[in-house]
Amino acid sequence: MGRANGRIENMRIPWPICFLLFVCFGCTANKQLTKGSVEPKEFNAKVSFTTAKSLVLIPCEIEGNTKNFIFDTGAQVTTIQRDSIFGEIITVRGGSNRTVENGSETVASLKIGEVDFINTFATNENEVELSKRIPNYGGILGRTVIDKANWLINYPEKTIELSNENICTDGFTDIPLLESSTTPYTFVEIDGVSYQAILDLGSTSVFNVPEDTELAKLLLSKYNFEKNTRERYTVGGTQNVTELIGSVPAMSIGDLTFTDVRVNINQSSQIRLGMPFFAAYEICIDNENHRYRIR
Repeated sequence: MGRANGRIENMRIPWPICFLLFVCFGCTANKQLTKGSVEPKEFNAKVSFTTAKSLVLIPCEIEGNTKNFIFDTGAQVTTIQRDSIFGEIITVRGGSNRTVENGSETVASLKIGEVDFINTFATNENEVELSKRIPNYGGILGRTVIDKANWLINYPEKTIELSNENICTDGFTDIPLLESSTTPYTFVEIDGVSYQAILDLGSTSVFNVPEDTELAKLLLSKYNFEKNTRERYTVGGTQNVTELIGSVPAMSIGDLTFTDVRVNINQSSQIRLGMPFFAAYEICIDNENHRYRIR
């Protein structure tokens, strides 16, 4: 889910729905994106989360109400669900390359447990379809919040811990990140060739490859893919998308090797590893040292 460039276990959400992927704001100054603080300055909190088609839904308190926010490392900016937009208008581009006009605001308080993110820059929009499908839907928790803490997502146990300190313990393996970017880009290696990919925990894909890339051509020439048609929820509403689905026998990320990786090839903005790719792991996001690690 993003701009600039988004199964609730006990709730029914139709398979055809796909969430926003990646957010980008070319017109937004870096000062706005880093705006805000966290109280207390030293903190460590742990909360339980639910899931929506593999995406992490974190309960956040905003304006006295607890809402479900999608945890989305692919979203540069946090987005608040509003009945109508207000503030400075910003053009937002989603993972399918569609654009929409959003409002913008400064969120006075957004609390996760006892950790309070104060005066955070955010956009606002009326996500009618997501509001229908996710009870108490509050918006998208993007990197304007995520970058201000370290996180430990225990996906099998459905808990998430956030702290101002390094909370990775022994047994984690690094996922190499592109050092020159604050966006979590890594490199996947397939058949001896490396490709840049975003770690987009706001995507419901396992491994998504844009149809107009060299990687897509390679995969289609070597492996069997089947056609699939579904409805995708993206910036600006819903759209019917035709895609090709298959699997890659082996793929490496740094020192890690993954086998039989499910791939979908369709119209999208960039290669991405989504939340389902990491569903069997604990994920540690060490923002202080710009590291992503899994166990």
